Amino acid sequence: QPSVAIFNSFDSLLLLKRGGETVFFGELGNESYNLIEYLESYPATNPIKGGENPATWMLTAIGAGSAGSADDFDYAKAYAHSPLAGDCIEKIDAMNDESTEEDEIIFETKYATTMKTQSIAVYKRLSTIYWRSPGYNRVRLLVSGIVALLFGSVFASQRVPKTEGDMNSRVTSIYITALFLGVNAMNTVLPVFEMERNMFYRHKASLMYDHRAITLAFTLVEIPFILLSSLVFCLLWYFTVGFAVEAGKFFLYWLFMTFSLGVFTFLGQGFMSLFRDSQTAQGFGSLLIGMSSIFGGILIRPQDIHDFWIWAYWTFPLHYVLEGLFTSQFQGDNTPIEATIGSPFYKYVINKNCPLLPSDHSNPTHCITGTAEDWIYVSFGGMWVPENIPYDILYLIGAVIVAKAMSLYGLKQRNYLAK
Repeated sequence: QPSVAIFNSFDSLLLLKRGGETVFFGELGNESYNLIEYLESYPATNPIKGGENPATWMLTAIGAGSAGSADDFDYAKAYAHSPLAGDCIEKIDAMNDESTEEDEIIFETKYATTMKTQSIAVYKRLSTIYWRSPGYNRVRLLVSGIVALLFGSVFASQRVPKTEGDMNSRVTSIYITALFLGVNAMNTVLPVFEMERNMFYRHKASLMYDHRAITLAFTLVEIPFILLSSLVFCLLWYFTVGFAVEAGKFFLYWLFMTFSLGVFTFLGQGFMSLFRDSQTAQGFGSLLIGMSSIFGGILIRPQDIHDFWIWAYWTFPLHYVLEGLFTSQFQGDNTPIEATIGSPFYKYVINKNCPLLPSDHSNPTHCITGTAEDWIYVSFGGMWVPENIPYDILYLIGAVIVAKAMSLYGLKQRNYLAK
């Protein structure tokens, strides 16, 4: 309760007892004279002592103070039959009788502030929360660095591939790192988003802001950390593996890793918006990740996927991330790669380099040696080519939009707050 000076500064007071019943409603008067006179008019009220805080005294009198009241006197029932309540009802009736259409209070919008004001306020709040969440943001930065160093160290002693085995090793490592970081991004965002989502339900009920404001804020607040996480990974991974020291190729690798982290992070938010808890959302996320990993083009090459499952290859996002990573890095890469006898790449380089060589003749080295760019082309059945990079980028942008649409729909239509 307020101090004596603050309490006596109030003009009027609405005093409720436990349960929301009115005990007093009216003007306080000079130094709370009206309140004190009214409550002391009942024999059950102990008179106020000199210098006592009226706020403390009135709560004690009605049984709401820390000491409570031993008397069973019902102040709410007494007020309902008092002249003070009668005067209040008369004022309300008079105001209703004098009301006109011009006096009607109409709100032009559902919310007290504009969409811009809501978005700015929510963004500032979420920014503060994110900067104060080391368990989420620092850990994912640390994981990005550890994964890069762990897998990059494998190639530290052999930065230039020479055989098909070396190329397969690099392709597999790129696949694993992209998949691992995507899984980590989706799983770690679920509990963070769930906590803020449940808080949003309360704010939504009080009409503080709508679902568009928090969706936009969650998008903007994630972007710097996604960019930083992918940059930490690329700086430690890209040069360790021995990729070309070219700004364009580095930027494309960073771009596709950023898209990978972004898509899986925003899909995690989308699942969390649609489903009740993080366990359910994680279950659907695991299904998405499993299908992406199987039909991403690495475990089963695109040309080997059965017609019945080809829809999965074109639907799930990992394929587009990996295609962008491989084709951007090995485009124009003339590193000599020695073919393995009997492999599709072996047949390709023989027909390309020595088409007239007799089949029973020993193969000179130059006949069974192709380039890293050729190996990527042959290994993926000619389906992964640099010309597809713009389409990969467009798909991944579309995937982010779909994920945000899931969040918008879930936050607008669902409410899993425990009653």
